[in-house]
Formats: sequence, C-alpha cells, structure tokens
Amino acid sequence: MQAAAIDSFGPAVQLRVRDVPRPVPGPGQILLEVHASSVNPIDWKIPGGQMAARYGAAFPLILGFDASGRVAEVGHGVTAFAPGDVVFARSDVGAGGCYAEYALLNVGTVARKPAELSHAEAAALPLAALTALNGLRDPGQLQAGQRVLIIGAAGGVGSYAVQLARNLGARVTGVCGTANVALARELGAHDVIDYSREPVLVPGAGYDLIYDTIGAHSPAAARPALTSNGCYLALVPGPGIEFFLPGQTARKAGGAYFLVWSPTGADLELLAGWVRKGQLKSIIDSEFSPDDIQAAHRRSQTLRARGKIVIRVK
Repeated sequence: MQAAAIDSFGPAVQLRVRDVPRPVPGPGQILLEVHASSVNPIDWKIPGGQMAARYGAAFPLILGFDASGRVAEVGHGVTAFAPGDVVFARSDVGAGGCYAEYALLNVGTVARKPAELSHAEAAALPLAALTALNGLRDPGQLQAGQRVLIIGAAGGVGSYAVQLARNLGARVTGVCGTANVALARELGAHDVIDYSREPVLVPGAGYDLIYDTIGAHSPAAARPALTSNGCYLALVPGPGIEFFLPGQTARKAGGAYFLVWSPTGADLELLAGWVRKGQLKSIIDSEFSPDDIQAAHRRSQTLRARGKIVIRVK
C-alpha cells in the first residue's frame, strides 16, 4: 500500500510517499480503508524526534492521527464493527498511521461516521474536536451560564471549541483576526475580539475559563482576566503550566493547565450526536493529496489555517 512516512528523525526530515506493507489487524483492532485524513500540529512536530518516547521510533513511521473511511477487516474479538462499516477515528497506534491507504486502529478509538459529514469533514474532526471537548469538560469544567474566552477561535481546535462551548450553554467570546470575525460569529461566539484592533486580556473581564488554543499568552497575563475560581488552559506547555491528567490532577482555582487526554469512541459518539443535531460542523481550510503532504504541513506550520487541513487519500 502507499503511505506517507519518515525513515529517520531530525530537523530536516521530510515525509515521502512510499510503498509499505499493508497491516494486519490483531485482536481488538480493525483495518480501515482510509478515505481522508487531516493535519494537526503534532504531525509536523513528531519528525523532529523529541516525542519518540511517546510515539515510537520504528521506521518507516507513518504519521496522521485522524481518519475517516470504510472498515476493510476486523481482528479477533471485534463485534462492534464489520467490514463495510463507515467510520471515523482518532488513532492511538504509534504515530497515528493514517496518512496511508490502510490504517490499523484499536476498536476503542472508532465510531460510526455521521451521514451528515463527508469523509473530509469527518476526518477533520477527531483530534481537534476531542482536544476541545476534553479541555472544556475536564480541566475547564465549563458549566452553562459561565463565560469562556477562546483564543484562536477560527483555527483547528478553536473552531470546534467555540461550537462545543456554545452547546454546553456557556457565554462564548472568540478571539481571532479581522478576516475571521464573521466566521467566529457564525460558529456561535456571542462576542468576538479582533486581536489586531483591541486588547484580548482585560483585567476584571471575569472569564471562568480562558482556552488559549495557540499559546499566544501566559498564565500570568491571563490571571487578571479570570474569576477567582477560573483557570487558564493552553495547548502549548510552558512556564507555570501544569500537566492535567483526568482522574489524577485536582483542578485548582486560578490554575493553568496543559491537558493530557486519550481518545475514546464514546467521546466521538458524543461529538457525532451534536453533528446529527446540526450543532457541530467542520471548517475545511484546504485539501491536499498524499503526494502534496509536505505542502499541507507547510500550510499548517503558518498557524494561519482557517479550520482544518485535509488529506484526500481515496
């Protein structure tokens, strides 16, 4: 099969499409015929080698954590899915393996694709929307009627976070550039701050949660804009930011967190429910073929993508 893979780690490492063996599903796994995948910042950070301890170093290393497609085979003990089922997933196998014609997936990270989404829209959703959901729900503990500031409201995670926070009943303020103000409102933001024209973190603003999806600020800068019980959540770890492990880390008033989470099919089903109700959608910035994977990564590295970047595999 064809897959976009790397053969080593290093600052100049680039993906290339090559022939690799088609995987065979083991117990509790499915083999997915991938129709679409999508790009996340983790995909262009892994080749540097700093995360080898977590994602492995068995070359060739196939990247890509998101997938939408059709089940090709199932391993022993799999009863929830059968060949032919149309599903989407956030892989937790190695470095993802979804930039490929076929991807091996653990069955617990898979859910049925909503018919309302194309494969491109479904592939855009898993990692980014699950990041938004887990952040708002676990360290954020966002409740109906609370106020949340979402920085990067038009980006991959931010575009989903705005919609999910609105679905949870919060008062949402989105932060974005001038060109994306209308999009932030369309996604459900009650208020929008254009960071090029007005200050973002105003002392006394009284946010219960500040969700910084691009790492633009710091806990010290955010704290005056929070309530006494509020917290700052960042997608980029840094000084003063604690790693938050659900079930292990106690949320503290005024805390600052970087969330560590694991994908589950149950959370994907929760997201799919909002999709079916018309309360959650994917914003597609651009689409690339596997042969143009390097260009897709360069687009992501600009940090100016409007929504998600999709890889059309089939």
